[in-house]
Amino acid sequence: MRRLLTALLAGLAIIPAVAQTQTEKPTIFTTTDFRQDRALWTDPAYYRNNTPGQLRGMAINVEGRRTGQELSARPYGSQGTGRADAANLKSPYPYTNAWDHYQALLEEANGGTKHTPATLPDWSGHWGGGAQFGGGAPASAIAAMLTPKYRETYVQELKAATEGRIWSANSICLPGGYFDAVSAEEFVVTPGRVYAMGSGNGSFTARWIYTDGTPHSPKDKEFPKWHGESIGFWKGDELIVHTNQIHGWKGGLSEFSDQLETVERYRLVGDRLEGESTLYDPEVYVSPINARLRFQRDKETAYEDRMQFNTCTDTNGPSPNIYMDAKGLLNERVAGDPLYWEPGDVRPWATYLNESDKK
Repeated sequence: MRRLLTALLAGLAIIPAVAQTQTEKPTIFTTTDFRQDRALWTDPAYYRNNTPGQLRGMAINVEGRRTGQELSARPYGSQGTGRADAANLKSPYPYTNAWDHYQALLEEANGGTKHTPATLPDWSGHWGGGAQFGGGAPASAIAAMLTPKYRETYVQELKAATEGRIWSANSICLPGGYFDAVSAEEFVVTPGRVYAMGSGNGSFTARWIYTDGTPHSPKDKEFPKWHGESIGFWKGDELIVHTNQIHGWKGGLSEFSDQLETVERYRLVGDRLEGESTLYDPEVYVSPINARLRFQRDKETAYEDRMQFNTCTDTNGPSPNIYMDAKGLLNERVAGDPLYWEPGDVRPWATYLNESDKK
């Protein structure tokens, strides 16, 4: 999730022409204007039955290799292996909002288990994993779960990805957002807090999950936060978390709005953390989404896997808007200059995709 696609990726995408006869329905590979294909966006045939991962793998446009970024590479326009029965994204719960869901679980747990340091489960070590959306389902299954506005952006992003036009938050030193933080690598479990941390090539993430019975911030103190605000409780050895005040961004299935709230459940099973995350965002999803959470604990933490504090500028350098001009002075690009991007843009990926579509 958090590994960056390099700038070389786009250069490798040499897109061959995919022929379409007059009697054939367009596909994401043959369409001249994907926005005219709205009736086909939830049809697996429109994506040639490819999963989202398979579509993104076409950016390199070669047969898949065994390692690295080329592991998921596929020829452009090739037939996919999506299975309609691979995943059911719709939440199995009767709740229409995350708070009611969380409160029902809290009542079921009789207010939660009060742990001491000696009774807490051992979540030590280095972990790999996170939220899993859709599995081997075709891209159409995810498109069907999105409201019209976000379905359009989703299809636009997939089409661009098959052609090697991929937007990355880290590429312009922006945060990865909430779902980036869900993919934690280490957990520190105490009686009153659970700390979840992760690091990548250009980021460091941290979540504070308050399990000491304190509530969320008062309504007049709430504001959107990159990783949201999380409170939780223990039901025996299971951790249940409610997160709200999440900064609308991109990740998980698609874009998400400031209305996103989640209920997460984690339980240790051997050397695995297993559970689920139920997503409530009425602006984006036609109904609540349920995703699987799965983490695997490493038998030992390799030296190169030790977490470290990292910033985007360590990897990518300073903001591309700051540069040294011909006089040797630090200067800043402004709107209208080549390579300028607007730091205040709340949907920079959409701006990129719309401009990229014109090229």
